[in-house]
Amino acid sequence: MQTKGWKNLLLAILLIFSGADIFCIRLNAAWATSLDEWDSQKKLTSTKYLTRTQQDKHKPINLRSQQFYLLDLAYTEQIQLHVTLPKSLVAQSNPTPSNPEPQANDAPQLETQPSNFPQSLPPIEPLLDESQTDYTERLERLIQRLQTKKQPNPKANVLPELGLRVQQIPIPQTPLEQLPLPPIEETVAKFKPIGFLKARIGYFHTSNIFSSNIDPIEDGLIFSGLSLASAYYPLGANTYLNGSIDGNLIRYIDQSKYNYNQVKFNLGIYRQLSPRLYGEIGWSNQQLFYAKDSDRFEAGDRFLGENSLHLSLGRRDSLTENLKLDSFYTFSVSFAEPNNRNRIINSLWVSLDYYLQKPLRLGLDYQFNLSDFTQRQRDDNYHRLFGHLNYQISESSNINLQSGISFGDSTDNSIDFDGWFFSINYNLELGRF
Repeated sequence: MQTKGWKNLLLAILLIFSGADIFCIRLNAAWATSLDEWDSQKKLTSTKYLTRTQQDKHKPINLRSQQFYLLDLAYTEQIQLHVTLPKSLVAQSNPTPSNPEPQANDAPQLETQPSNFPQSLPPIEPLLDESQTDYTERLERLIQRLQTKKQPNPKANVLPELGLRVQQIPIPQTPLEQLPLPPIEETVAKFKPIGFLKARIGYFHTSNIFSSNIDPIEDGLIFSGLSLASAYYPLGANTYLNGSIDGNLIRYIDQSKYNYNQVKFNLGIYRQLSPRLYGEIGWSNQQLFYAKDSDRFEAGDRFLGENSLHLSLGRRDSLTENLKLDSFYTFSVSFAEPNNRNRIINSLWVSLDYYLQKPLRLGLDYQFNLSDFTQRQRDDNYHRLFGHLNYQISESSNINLQSGISFGDSTDNSIDFDGWFFSINYNLELGRF
């Protein structure tokens, strides 16, 4: 009887320890499940945040502050206008007169079109804000670094004596007391202009105004004009439509009989291909008219009409915080009247800019044009190397200075591009509407 009581007592003790073990095993399993769910939620939240950041990266930032900047560049630099001397002068028995000039009855043949005003930067500018782009990239790199952080060693939480794995349970922390947010003020909708009007005036001087190899003529000219341009209208993600109407008056200092006026229409589709790469496909039409009467023509007569189609690609790289490198390529096809001006042009532009201070920018530029005339046997290669200084006087005005050399070659023996040049230009925004 006493032996049977001891057996019952031992059986009760075994049942108690067995129940405790089962309870601990189930509790560990529940803790492990909770940890897995918490890790999954954390990873899902990080993934959603990263995805949202990557999507925001491709959205144009500060578009309103950048959308009018392109048209500043179109006329901020000098205007190099080359006129071919008439072949009648080349054929004369005395090919080196003291002051050879184009004859009044010959229309000036522009070797560099008025639309190709040399600029300190390419005519297309990335719409993305550089500072915002750099911040987004740094944020993305930080998130990736946090995600790839070294995981804790699973053997560090193993107790070899007991053969058990210890799970650390996240202890919920009491949130810190937060001050109440200030009341949200109702923001007044800002005016969104659909276009603007700008004025420009400048002086350009060169040692070879007519690109002549007979006897280069040194002369200067004054050019002034107005631009009526549209804002960038969004067509889709990172795609915009823009247009402008330009009018210019070109006046020579000494060769005033060749003064002329220009009217130009532009229409383009801009595309931000990546934070650094951008492009445009567009059409332009320009009309050139005589400004003074002559024996053969009257003021107002048109001597050149041209339609051009172009495809442009540009890229901006930040070498340092203040040093930017812009590279730009354009392929264009021109259909002119008279048709001896029809040509195919490949143009390359490289610009290195240093932002010395916020309103002041210094730079070095190189430009190369390769022209193939389709209606006659003529090919040109034209180079320009120059430095520039741009000073932002105010939010609506700036001044630009340039100086450098030009050189090149042509299959037309009467043309020589060698020379030096200097220019000063002033640009002013008259208003937005």
